[in-house]
Amino acid sequence: MEIERTTKTAAGVAKFGIGSNRQVGSVSANGLGKVRYECETANDKVSSYVAYSIDARERARQWVKAVEEAAAKPENSDIAARLKKESKNDAIFRRSWDQIAGAPNPRSFGFDKKGENDADLANDSLGENWQKYHEYYLSRPALDQGAYLGTPTMHPAVMALGFLQLPVPAEWHSGDYVLRVRLAAAKEARPEQCFLEVGMHPRNGMVRATFEVTGTMEAPQIVEMPFTLTRVQDDPGDRTLFIREKGAWDNNEEGGRKRQEAVKRNGIGPEAVLWIDYMEIERLDSAAKFGAPGLASLEIPLDDATPAPAAAEVRAAIQRFATVAFRGTEPPSGYLERLTMIYDSQLKAGGKHSQALKETLAVVLSSPMFLYLAEPAADDKRRSLTGQELATRLSYFLWGAPPDEILLQLAKQGELIKPEVLAEQTTRLLDDPRSGDLVHGLVSQWLGMDRLDFFEVNRPKFPRFDDSTKLAAKHEVYETFAHLLKHNAPLNDLLKADYVVINHLLADFYGIPGVQGDAFQKVALPENSPRGGLLGMAAIAVMGGNGERTSPVERGAWVLRKLLNDPPPPAPANVPQITRLAGKVLTTRERLQMHQEDAQCASCHRKIDPIGFGLENFDAVGQWRTEDSYQVLDEKGQPVKGASITWHIEANATLHKGPEFKDFFELRDFIAGRSVDFARGFSGVLIQYALGRPLGFRDEPLITDMITAARKENFGLRTLVQSLVASKEFHTK
Repeated sequence: MEIERTTKTAAGVAKFGIGSNRQVGSVSANGLGKVRYECETANDKVSSYVAYSIDARERARQWVKAVEEAAAKPENSDIAARLKKESKNDAIFRRSWDQIAGAPNPRSFGFDKKGENDADLANDSLGENWQKYHEYYLSRPALDQGAYLGTPTMHPAVMALGFLQLPVPAEWHSGDYVLRVRLAAAKEARPEQCFLEVGMHPRNGMVRATFEVTGTMEAPQIVEMPFTLTRVQDDPGDRTLFIREKGAWDNNEEGGRKRQEAVKRNGIGPEAVLWIDYMEIERLDSAAKFGAPGLASLEIPLDDATPAPAAAEVRAAIQRFATVAFRGTEPPSGYLERLTMIYDSQLKAGGKHSQALKETLAVVLSSPMFLYLAEPAADDKRRSLTGQELATRLSYFLWGAPPDEILLQLAKQGELIKPEVLAEQTTRLLDDPRSGDLVHGLVSQWLGMDRLDFFEVNRPKFPRFDDSTKLAAKHEVYETFAHLLKHNAPLNDLLKADYVVINHLLADFYGIPGVQGDAFQKVALPENSPRGGLLGMAAIAVMGGNGERTSPVERGAWVLRKLLNDPPPPAPANVPQITRLAGKVLTTRERLQMHQEDAQCASCHRKIDPIGFGLENFDAVGQWRTEDSYQVLDEKGQPVKGASITWHIEANATLHKGPEFKDFFELRDFIAGRSVDFARGFSGVLIQYALGRPLGFRDEPLITDMITAARKENFGLRTLVQSLVASKEFHTK
């Protein structure tokens, strides 16, 4: 088969190796460059191993035949009979070959296990050892131009068929990079197989992104994933990128289960349908000049390759570094004197410039002025923030980082405290990509998104909710919030919306047709879709259960806390546990209704449970369902015969001191009608995040002002942010 190729070499290319991967790379004078792994070289191991296996199996058969012939001799009848009686199988019998006169040493047939019983190596060589799968792999087309992603058949140090990897060269340091992969899907690939996972650290399998594979063998595609290396990523694994088929091997248990299912299906193993031409890492321009602002401000050599700078240069450099570290505040002269003394004392003690500078800068980075956002007030009295303090508070609120030069200059000029200038700068910061820190930080803190990482979903029960789907579900929450922030969309869209922000992978999981591409995008929903808003998101549904079953209690309490601004009180310490009903053949509703028979339980559950019942159409991973079931298990985790029940989900209920609803859609409408309550609760979250302190009664007037301002703009998210930034509370300490 002819495959359209890209040029793999270039003039002046330097070759270097990492492991057994053949890599070609070019590095320019300014330190930029590329490193590429030609994936067809991975096939050499498979070919060599198959050839070795065929040869080893034949040698093992010859040795076995020789041992059996020796054991069959009359003079060995007694010892052979005793050994066979003591051995559970023929392989164990052959381990005692040295007790049988005339039996040949396995080493004479090429089996040397280096100090262990050589017969074990010969016995192992008799097996298939995935021989059929390896031969199938080698029969795939275009192996002279690329490799396939298959299934692990042995330790990756011997042969890695389940993934391909490429490390960032050790001499390339922190900075911005891009990974490129040229690939295609075979014609016989099923739709669910046409996704590529890209991750960092092959051993830990941390998935960073997932790409839909639309390329064909005749017209491969190239996917790109930008990534950043930081100084803390000094472990080789943290600098190694890997690719694998989506969901093929999220963990050993799930990967092994899928592999065995494939063996039962086709007698060979998982189909190898994703063909990889090459992996390539390019070091971007920012990587060569990448550095923290503080280090960049030094403007003196950091190493000892050149003579140490003059004392005046060092003093000025330390002053610039400390000023950046202290977020624009120049260090007191006495403090600067002590820093220069530390540097000088290191030199006098025989230290080199680099070590003396390192010790001095470490003192700066240990200072409270660097570690804490200091906004001191005399006698603990409230006061207005200075322009510089306001710039710092605004920047950390919206960017999670120190203020940039524009903010600092406006602060020094006294301009930032002007309402119109502050509003303009707030808009500028929100428009900047760095506002992604606000999205991630605020949403994570508000909704507890980190909890999602700790949920272990029952994969045999929910095989489609793999690591890539979980990652996409998590991103949906952030991307939806980012959409609201970018367009000043109504906050109420988080309660009910006629659109979702998803990619193709998540659209396929939700059953929404017509969505293409890996990028998250706004997608219009058909009428009466259960999606749209937080309640229809898989990530929220997963956190409202235990990874196997839903929890109406957890879901109902979550709605009260996060959406209705009406959190239920914590359960009493002596409240009877719902688990006491385990083993009883009951529906979820019956189980909770029995729990409410206890007066202590009823006081809270009559408020929580109805909401949870209305969300029962979403299963434990957020897919829509109309039926549920329960199976009693014995102590060994096996199903108890006749102890199961299946029921049609009834999502109707009556809210405590509220209306009745017949299904999820009416419940969602009721919740969406409480937009002011939702906005009040969210405003409180925003205040806590921005000011870094708990919410108090004194914040009620501020919340009211924010709601009043936002109501005029249909509760736009940006409007809430702007009204908070403009408030007296944001300007005072």
